[in-house]
Amino acid sequence: MKRSSLILLFFTFVASAEIPTDVKTEINLRIEHDINPSIVVGLYENGQSHFYTQGLINKNQSQPADNNSVYEIGSITKTFTSLLLATLVNDKKIKLDDAIQSYWPTPFKLEDSEKQPITFKQLATHTSGLPRLPNNLLAFSPDPYANYDRSQLIKAVNSTKPKIAGSQYAYSNFAVGLLGETLSVIEDQSFNHLIEQVIIQPLELKHTYLQLNQVPTELLVQGYAGKKAALAWNFKALAAAGSMRSSISDLLAYGVAHVDLTNKLGQAMQLAMTPQYQKDDLSIGLGWHINNDIHWHNGGTAGFRSIIMIDTKNNRVAAGITNNNNNDVEDIVAHLMDQTKPMKKHDFPVTIPDAELFSFVGEFKHAGTEKIIHITHENEQLIFNTKGQKNQVLNFIGEDTFKFGIMKIKVKFNKDQNNNLISLSLMGWGKPQIYEKLKANNKE
Repeated sequence: MKRSSLILLFFTFVASAEIPTDVKTEINLRIEHDINPSIVVGLYENGQSHFYTQGLINKNQSQPADNNSVYEIGSITKTFTSLLLATLVNDKKIKLDDAIQSYWPTPFKLEDSEKQPITFKQLATHTSGLPRLPNNLLAFSPDPYANYDRSQLIKAVNSTKPKIAGSQYAYSNFAVGLLGETLSVIEDQSFNHLIEQVIIQPLELKHTYLQLNQVPTELLVQGYAGKKAALAWNFKALAAAGSMRSSISDLLAYGVAHVDLTNKLGQAMQLAMTPQYQKDDLSIGLGWHINNDIHWHNGGTAGFRSIIMIDTKNNRVAAGITNNNNNDVEDIVAHLMDQTKPMKKHDFPVTIPDAELFSFVGEFKHAGTEKIIHITHENEQLIFNTKGQKNQVLNFIGEDTFKFGIMKIKVKFNKDQNNNLISLSLMGWGKPQIYEKLKANNKE
């Protein structure tokens, strides 16, 4: 359940007919080179929904991901929780500025350091002063939320002294988990039941679930922490912060409902998307982060990363999910919303004719240290060698640039205006180190 620097981005409208070719190509490359086991994206514009899915739902199986494959969506769950809150506000059961402690049986008291009670709005906008996680949660457990129940949540509330509420944004799973349990107490129904009855069923989300055992086996996607299979996450009292699983078709449809607003939940959605807290460039609705008419939220669990972005001004929605927690798809979705926003560069190997490799062969000398780098050609490969080091195979990544086979070090070959090789730049340790090419009759 992660929040990223996307909060600082601003987006502009760029017309597109479908999933762009460059996005499809990038997704294909990430799958081909095992950056992500699978990636699914969706784009809604001009009244139509478009999808692109690649990869496998499980590395040990041959089943490809599709529009209905079910992924953990992590903290995107928080927008569902806030939408539930908005429905109760619209039904006049509560007010955003009500103190939550008024709705709990005693003993329950939650006040900030100035003795001011914490409100629903503060929980939903991450301004409650509560820490990111409860102080009694085993955060480093493989399934950290699975056994955390309401009694433990109440203990954490009673033993926590929030900072001054309402003045500072501080992202908190604790706060939103508590919000969900408070709504559950008010309605005398489980959080899961409320989300299903109030949101999932009215929006006809056919592949969105709150519990692992609800997901059909043939749709369930395996998550990965890097290259290793990750344990699926389960939730009790903090379900409102990140328990949900969904497909790309449902996630996009959920976003489209926020653009359409003619559905049963339209009024509540409008309230949820209205800014409730603003400071400098930061604007927060009920659960939603807002940048220049773009409402967005991302999510991350042990084996998944996800993001949804809604352009209310231009009636566009983009969403993406992957089953790898180390390599998100936020850059891809941001690019779908604004094609001037670049996707990440992963330096994928590019095919180069063997004959062209010979043009990079030579010896290169560092002016300051007198260190020599030898570039040779062996077995249709370019080899990097310097004294005291093992030979390294160089993989071509385009534009006269090579990357070490097992390291994040790059070698950029520099040429003059006549296309003659004059030097190489060794990149990977801060400022590039320049090595001048030695003439054939001046070897050292």
